[in-house]
Amino acid sequence: MLLGACAFMMVPSASAQMSLVKDLAKSAASSKIEDLQNVLTNITPALTNAESAGNVLTWYTAGKAAFSLYDELYKQKLMQQPVDNSLMTKALTDGFTYYQKALPLDTIVETNKDGSIKYNKDGSKKVKTKYSKEIISALTGHVGDIANVGNECLQTEDWPGAAAAFGSYADIATSPFAIANGVAPDDATMGQVRFFQAYSQYQTQDFANAYTNFTKARKLGYTENNIVDFQTSSLANMVQTMLDKKEYNKAHEFIDKALLDDPTNATLHDIKGFTTELELGVDAALPFYRKAVEVDPTYANGQFDVGRCLYLQAQNIIDNNPNATNKDLVPKVKPLYDEALPYLKKAMELDPENTKPKTVYDDILYKFEVMGVK
Repeated sequence: MLLGACAFMMVPSASAQMSLVKDLAKSAASSKIEDLQNVLTNITPALTNAESAGNVLTWYTAGKAAFSLYDELYKQKLMQQPVDNSLMTKALTDGFTYYQKALPLDTIVETNKDGSIKYNKDGSKKVKTKYSKEIISALTGHVGDIANVGNECLQTEDWPGAAAAFGSYADIATSPFAIANGVAPDDATMGQVRFFQAYSQYQTQDFANAYTNFTKARKLGYTENNIVDFQTSSLANMVQTMLDKKEYNKAHEFIDKALLDDPTNATLHDIKGFTTELELGVDAALPFYRKAVEVDPTYANGQFDVGRCLYLQAQNIIDNNPNATNKDLVPKVKPLYDEALPYLKKAMELDPENTKPKTVYDDILYKFEVMGVK
């Protein structure tokens, strides 16, 4: 009885949210800034309520109020009246978010006069839209505005704001209805937008999304602003998180997929080597470090890693043969040291500020001296 009563008591609460939304929908058509702010404040609980969050009217009402608020503030700005720019930016960004959530929910099942459902010839329910035309018009009509918001956020280093604005622009500008309405940008513009979306995400350490969007930007032909370095750094940070959890298979999978798209990226091969070294040791890692140097002989880290691995292979021989004399060891370790030295020297030349290659290089020379090798 008690459980039944509790369930019954919960129903009005959910229905109350939809009742509130319907009341707020009337105010969303207002041109008064105070009314629109009131709608956006009071509709907040409905955005997370199970019933109301699944209803198109909720998101349509929130989106309409947000876009109307932006438009009213924009009018004031054009008339050189004082305007809260942060409020204006938030209204537009929220408007895009709300309308993008509303659009896929805008399907109304058609019924006959007797209330029965209408069906298509293939047996599917016949549906129509109620708000989509207005939503699409607002989204495409403000797509340039949201790009400007992204640029403004970029200038003020509002990284979350910039990422959200550029993301909204990219989503709308590449949609079928944007293409149909002639507002879809060319690849060069889209590549730039994806780069700055990714760059903003990178600044917030959202490396997964940053990597995805740097990749999209490169596929669209964007090559500026050290994009390869940023893309690779994003991947390296993601992989490091996996390695910290010892998720080696997951890390290898991710790197291998990246290498399919970018097989001449020396840093990716080096990251593959580092991952392999942590899991299986230097012997298994060395081929990947060699590949990094092969695709880019000017990659200093790769040169050092090849030399370092060869040095460590020699050190393992020494450690595993504690009773061996220098005479016994020289034939085994000298070839490895001889091969390591040019790589270490090259690493020193390419990156003079990194002292690690010189440290290993000098230690090999010291060992030669101790072993009597000329």
